[in-house]
Amino acid sequence: MKLRNTVVFIVITLMASSAFAGGTIKGKIVHKKKRWVKNSAVYIENVKGDWKPEDARVDQKGSTFIPKYTQVLAGATVNFLNSDPTDHNVYSPDNEKYDLGTKPQGGKLSYTFKTQGVYTQLCKLHPTMLAYIFVLQNPYFGMSDKKGIFTIENVPPGKHKLVTWNGRYKADVVEVVVTEGKTTEVEIKLHR
Repeated sequence: MKLRNTVVFIVITLMASSAFAGGTIKGKIVHKKKRWVKNSAVYIENVKGDWKPEDARVDQKGSTFIPKYTQVLAGATVNFLNSDPTDHNVYSPDNEKYDLGTKPQGGKLSYTFKTQGVYTQLCKLHPTMLAYIFVLQNPYFGMSDKKGIFTIENVPPGKHKLVTWNGRYKADVVEVVVTEGKTTEVEIKLHR
């Protein structure tokens, strides 16, 4: 009886997970200067649903923000740790504009993001330090690799708007239609 209940549970779990699998968006960022297609963020704008924000961590190590690109949902807190033997600062001139002050090695500065948008992260003490926090409404996000390829999985079926962020160029908003269990392919062109 115990084995039968386990098998029934596994079958029900598999049926439930496949029922909510959604679709996949697979895309490519293109530009005549191929070096600029890497690290383009692509995300879906305004999807119906509720998601619980999860906190994230960004370390400062070797006078570098690690990771350089972080995606969180609005309402999440990002903890900025200092692993360097020197003081570091964290500030952003974007959206909510904040300066969290300076902390020595082992210190932690935290910020809870309320407003959606892209936040440049800087250090007043080390001007070469640069990172980006993407604060989104939903978890459907992809980052392009060095060939410009990105994937966004488990996307709810329907019509969606893809927004692209690139550190140097712009891209038009692209509409895509996602079908349950299928892959939608898209090409996004960067321009001035």
